[in-house]
Amino acid sequence: MDTQDETVKEINAKIRTLWKSVIVFGLFTIVGIFAGNVILILISLLFVIGGVWGIGKFKKTLQNQLTDYQPGKGFSFFRNTGEQKIKHITYVQYGLAGLILVCVLFNISTFYAISSGITVILVLQFIFKRRISLHTKIDDASLFELEEIGIITSKDIVNALYKDFESWTNVQPGNKVFLVKQDALVCIAMNENLKAVRREWQLRDIKKLGLLGGGNDGQGLLLFLGISQDEVIRLKMEGSSFQDSPEQFMTYFLQALDKAHLSTQVDNVKNTRDGRYLQTSENHNMSTPPSPSTNNRKLDIEVTDVTASTKMERSSSNGGRILDL
Repeated sequence: MDTQDETVKEINAKIRTLWKSVIVFGLFTIVGIFAGNVILILISLLFVIGGVWGIGKFKKTLQNQLTDYQPGKGFSFFRNTGEQKIKHITYVQYGLAGLILVCVLFNISTFYAISSGITVILVLQFIFKRRISLHTKIDDASLFELEEIGIITSKDIVNALYKDFESWTNVQPGNKVFLVKQDALVCIAMNENLKAVRREWQLRDIKKLGLLGGGNDGQGLLLFLGISQDEVIRLKMEGSSFQDSPEQFMTYFLQALDKAHLSTQVDNVKNTRDGRYLQTSENHNMSTPPSPSTNNRKLDIEVTDVTASTKMERSSSNGGRILDL
């Protein structure tokens, strides 16, 4: 199970890397200005702006400044289908190839551009695309193993599954399995001798959500959950398995989270309506002095947009509990 120090260390490492990139491309911008090279200036500024934006995002995450979750909004890449994700990654590969070509034509860090660019293109092709296409929504063999060691029962309804490892014969301490149930997210952290610790969070209690690349050399995901009781949960998906895609699992998780939040909003509106109607009925039954006859009408509330997001409670950026898994 990951400690808080490990998670913070990983995010700080990303911040340091971005600072180095900002400094390097800032120097390239200055060189481009003195050399009058417009292409070098534009490319360098693009990386500087992106680096500064990334640093700000990571720092907010360290301070637990998560975004209020709104059903159907945000996290657009993870809401795509598997085919759409693969197409999006292909466009990124084309963009990287074009950037490499520009660097070669204008002699801008040619060796670094070619080596790093080709490496990223190959990683996207043979790791990300492959695991997205091979991902199975529910792995029956894993469900059987989890039931055998008593982590889940036959009554548990599992809608999606992700695991950090490829085979149950190669499970290492610290590996995790994630399950999306109809009303909850489950994290199972494996210990010695196939023993495990199970934690579960109701989907309705997840008020804030954050996502960052992390885990196995950036191939995994860091998932941040803001819980109702001012509690922050940090979950790491290593992304070590070629047949388990964190990206696809997040798609199913977001679908379940949307459904849970939308049903909560409908229930809240219904409870408010029923409560006001009950109060009106009780007032009519109270003993009151005779009054002039009036035409009474039943009070009702019409639901016009059940997808509208309610205002969610914000927690202090420095307060509350932090749980790292």
